[in-house]
Amino acid sequence: MKKWSHVLSAAILTVGICLGYGQEAQAMVGGKPVIGISWKSPKQAKSYEAFKKIITMAGGIPVELDQIKSTDVTYAADGTVDKAYVEPSGMLKQAYADKIRHDGFERTNIQTVMQGIDGVFGTGGEDISPSLYKVPETEKNHGETINAARDISDYALQDYCRRHDIPVLNVCRSEQMMGIVYGVTFIQDIPDYYKTQGVKAYKEIHRMAPGTPNRDYTHHAIRILPVNSKLRSIVGDDTFDKVSSWHHQNILSVAGTGLIQTAEYTDQGLSLVEGVEDPHRKFAVGLQFHPENDIKQVVLNHKDPKGYADVDICLAFFKALIAASQK
Repeated sequence: MKKWSHVLSAAILTVGICLGYGQEAQAMVGGKPVIGISWKSPKQAKSYEAFKKIITMAGGIPVELDQIKSTDVTYAADGTVDKAYVEPSGMLKQAYADKIRHDGFERTNIQTVMQGIDGVFGTGGEDISPSLYKVPETEKNHGETINAARDISDYALQDYCRRHDIPVLNVCRSEQMMGIVYGVTFIQDIPDYYKTQGVKAYKEIHRMAPGTPNRDYTHHAIRILPVNSKLRSIVGDDTFDKVSSWHHQNILSVAGTGLIQTAEYTDQGLSLVEGVEDPHRKFAVGLQFHPENDIKQVVLNHKDPKGYADVDICLAFFKALIAASQK
């Protein structure tokens, strides 16, 4: 691992930049690309301080994106979707999910939100409303949180970036939302999926079980598929060890979507998608794992690097996003 102290010192000097319009931020720092971080509610966004430092370390200017709102629904004063549009679980009701899927970013405020933004880092988070799937499903998320306001914001963001070829690095939930916008088939709950495939003993590989004391990310290796991909060029190997993982949902298949699968994890004969890309876009990389967590723990929190994925490779994902955003 490289010595990051001098890089981190520079990051701390500039990480406070978070303006409403990216063009202003860009002018202040001599043209470095402005990287928008996908919206979370203020109560959820404590982790964004680490994201800002990481983006700055990689050579970009971080900006927290505002909430993207659709005129297909109405909102409460706190930005949540009014109860008339959601199920008790928080899932978007099917009729309104259909409108969001049909309209994409068109009936939103995204033109204002994305003013001056050169690239996007899509973050992890809650489950996605299964009413947004290509083949909609009823909600069976075993008590997990669904955030309809964030579903709308993230769906519009991924659709806009796709249609305008804006570079994106999407992790976990955002990788899943990217896939849903493209029309992937989807696994709503991995343990349930394993049962349907005849696997009786599911191992909690992709996240610690709910209720686990001191619950944290799990770590496992992934296989990089032998296809021409940004992921393979960044990792430079057939495997990537100790990636940070925390999810119970997953893309099932990218068949017929225009996306390619770039990585997998296989357990008991079942393969799960760990990475997707759109090879026709400048930079559209989705990772089911969390490279930002490894950087945060090793570089910012000074944890022992032996327990984490290679930090240089993890930071290289962000550097690649920023390089693509400069073009």
